[in-house]
Amino acid sequence: MAEARDENVMQVAKTPDYCLAVVRGGYGSLAPAEQKVAFFIMEHPESAAGMTSTQLAVAAGVSESTVVKCCQRLGFTGFFQLKLALVRELATSREGAFGKVEPEDDVPTICDKIFTTTLQAIEDTAKVLDPNAVARAAEAIQGAKRVFFFGVGSSGVVAQDAQLKFMRIGMTAFSYLDTHAQLTQAALLGPEDVAVVITYSGRTREATDVINLARKGGARTICITNFPTSPAATASDIVLCTTAHEATRLRGGAMTSRLTQLVVIDCLFTAVAMRRSDEAMELLMKTVDALASRKI
Repeated sequence: MAEARDENVMQVAKTPDYCLAVVRGGYGSLAPAEQKVAFFIMEHPESAAGMTSTQLAVAAGVSESTVVKCCQRLGFTGFFQLKLALVRELATSREGAFGKVEPEDDVPTICDKIFTTTLQAIEDTAKVLDPNAVARAAEAIQGAKRVFFFGVGSSGVVAQDAQLKFMRIGMTAFSYLDTHAQLTQAALLGPEDVAVVITYSGRTREATDVINLARKGGARTICITNFPTSPAATASDIVLCTTAHEATRLRGGAMTSRLTQLVVIDCLFTAVAMRRSDEAMELLMKTVDALASRKI
C-alpha cells in the first residue's frame, strides 16, 4: 500500500497541468482501438475525469489494457497520471464556446466557435512546443549556409512565409511547393544545409522522402508537425510540435493547423534573429526602406 501511495505521489509531481492538448496532438499516431479512448476523452472530458480506467474502457468500447496503452503512448505513465492532468486542466480551462460548428448555428456563434478553437489551438501548441527543440533548431539554422523550407498544400503557404521572413535577416532561404522540385532539391542538399519540412500529419510520402533524401546528403532536418510519432517526425533530427484540432470537416487541416505552424515559424525566426541581433535589425530596416516606396 505504501509503495502504491509513493508511486502516486511521484506521478502527481510529474503530471503537467494540461491533457487535452496532448491527446489531440497524439490522436493520429494511436492505434484504432486507442483512438476510441482518445476520442471519448476529447468529446467527454468532464465524464472521463470522473471515471476509473475500467469505466472508461466500457464507455469507449475497448479493453482496460487498451486504455492503459493509449495513455502510455500519449506520454503518460498510465491512466492515473492522465486523469490528474485532465482534472487540473478542467479546473482552469477557458469558458466559452468550443466545439463543432453545427448547421443551425448563426453567424455570431460560428465566429465565436472558430475564434475559440483557434485560440485554443495556439494555447495548446504553446504547451506542447519544446523550447529546447526550438533552441536547437535555431542553432542549426544560424550555422547553416542555406535553409530550405518544404511544404505541400496549406503547409506550402507556411513554407513561403518562412522563406520571406528568413530572407529579411540575411539568410539564404528557399521554399519549394512542387513535389518534384522538392525531391530534386532535397537530393542535392549537403552538410552545410538545413531542411525544414512542414507537415500537419507527418504521414505524407513527400515529407518523409524529402527528409530522408536531405539526411542522406548530410543536411540537418527539422520537422514541424502535429504528430511527433509520425514517419516524418521520427525520421527528422529535430521535431517542433504543433497541436491543432479541427472542429469541423469544413476546416479540414487548413486553418488552425496553418496558424499554429505560422506561430512556430515566428518563434523559430525570432530565436534566429536574436542570435543575429544587430545584423538582423540592420537588414530588416533595409527591407522596410526598400518597400516603403510601394505604399500609397
